[in-house]
Amino acid sequence: MLKGRLIIDPFLSGIENMGVDEALFDRAGSDGSFPVTLRLYGWTPPTVSIGRRQGIEKVNSLACKARGVEIVKRFGGGSAVYHDEEITYCFVTRLDVIPLPSTDKWRKIFALLLKKLGLTPEPFHGKAGEARTTCFASAEEDEPTIDGKKWVGSARRKSKAVFLQHGSILLKSQPHFLKELIKNSDADSSIGLLELLPPKIDAQTIANAFIKSVEEVFGLSFSSD
Repeated sequence: MLKGRLIIDPFLSGIENMGVDEALFDRAGSDGSFPVTLRLYGWTPPTVSIGRRQGIEKVNSLACKARGVEIVKRFGGGSAVYHDEEITYCFVTRLDVIPLPSTDKWRKIFALLLKKLGLTPEPFHGKAGEARTTCFASAEEDEPTIDGKKWVGSARRKSKAVFLQHGSILLKSQPHFLKELIKNSDADSSIGLLELLPPKIDAQTIANAFIKSVEEVFGLSFSSD
């Protein structure tokens, strides 16, 4: 079984979080012994992140400032996400250790996570690659929904040697005021896992189930950093 590294970080600012993800990507490209790494983290203060190809003009900076929300551009792609009540993950591997993961593999991970929590994933009925201003307006092929609602959103970055995927596993749905923060915001279709699960299941339980799901699908065994 392949040994991996698990990093559990404290809550950090948006700039710090994206800086760490980018540093992991760069380190993986320059270090042939870089271990397959899964990082889990959170955000303080709440932050709106936009994909690296999304223009900053999409964000209402005055509304963000009024609510104490930071703005950051992500190292990966995708569209706008409000980061607060969620588990954020970053998975980084050298491609000579794990070949480029398919969307089907990530769908298996997220579906397995739902099953571990007693929830039923739905088949994909959407249109892949559909343009949108906010991430949680619609699901992609690798993002199984529940009752048509989206609870996980991911973005990726790759080079010839390295693959990175990072994303949000929502504990609570995206807030109603997101439409104030993102100009011409798409209709939200999000749901948080804590809104679907019994009170005895908490964020730590969800995080542990996600770690196990990644281990099982990729054939990994993580050790804490």
